[in-house]
Amino acid sequence: MQLTINLVDFYYFLAGILFASVIFLIYANKIKKELKSLKRQYEKKAIGADDSSLRVKTLENKIKTLETALKKQSEQ
Repeated sequence: MQLTINLVDFYYFLAGILFASVIFLIYANKIKKELKSLKRQYEKKAIGADDSSLRVKTLENKIKTLETALKKQSEQ
């Protein structure tokens, strides 16, 4: 049993590998862009959550200050 490969068959093989590589690189770039986009969205949501919790803490502190002022006023 003798294995012979024609030069044309070898070129088809190389062309197939090249074509598959190009398709893979295009797909990998697309996935990379989507990952960056999702990461950016997550960071924006995390920052928004931090802002919300900071606002709540600020309001709680204001309420405590007002309650303390009311207690002092009622004591006088």
